[in-house]
Amino acid sequence: MATKTKGKESHPLPRLDKILCLEGEWTPDLRREESVEPLLMLLQARSEIDYIHRRCGTRAEFAYYLTQGKAYRDYRIIYLSFHGAAGKLLISPQEGITIAEIAALVPGAFRRRLVYFGSCRTLKRPDAELKEFLHTTGAAAVAGYTRDVGWVEASAFELLFLYWAAYYKKPSYLLGRLAARYGKVEDLVGFRYYAGPGRANARGHAAKKGTS
Repeated sequence: MATKTKGKESHPLPRLDKILCLEGEWTPDLRREESVEPLLMLLQARSEIDYIHRRCGTRAEFAYYLTQGKAYRDYRIIYLSFHGAAGKLLISPQEGITIAEIAALVPGAFRRRLVYFGSCRTLKRPDAELKEFLHTTGAAAVAGYTRDVGWVEASAFELLFLYWAAYYKKPSYLLGRLAARYGKVEDLVGFRYYAGPGRANARGHAAKKGTS
């Protein structure tokens, strides 16, 4: 089987999961160009991980692109990169949307997909609320942060997470790889991965404080 090699490490090339990314506007200053798209470009160039990327400045735009994304079923990783708060995304300073409201927009549409919230504190919610999100959307798992995260730390972790998530279909392999290699970073950002009761779940040590 073909491999890609850099230094001593070699990875098989299975059929990789694709990424559908919706990203908010990080500042009202239109001269600023912060974006996570360079991370996606790197993943595509280095690892042939295809992606779709759209910016959302309003709740209406977010709802439009999210519902359109239902048609792209081979994009198995849904990456939502926004400002956030506990249990919600902040589309703009004036508009937010809760994870329950997100689920109501796309009932059953995320079947067997992974939803990654690249947003501060969004997964600082009780298990029951995340379980309901999985039940409504059909998602296989939800992942993200339980604390405020800096741009550099979050970008570094998301690059690593998305890379391995595209390769590893089994959550136990994915979480084992992350914990073994990047456990301290998981703790720093308060990483949480939830796939439901009795399944492979993870939360960094920092995430244990007040998550439920």
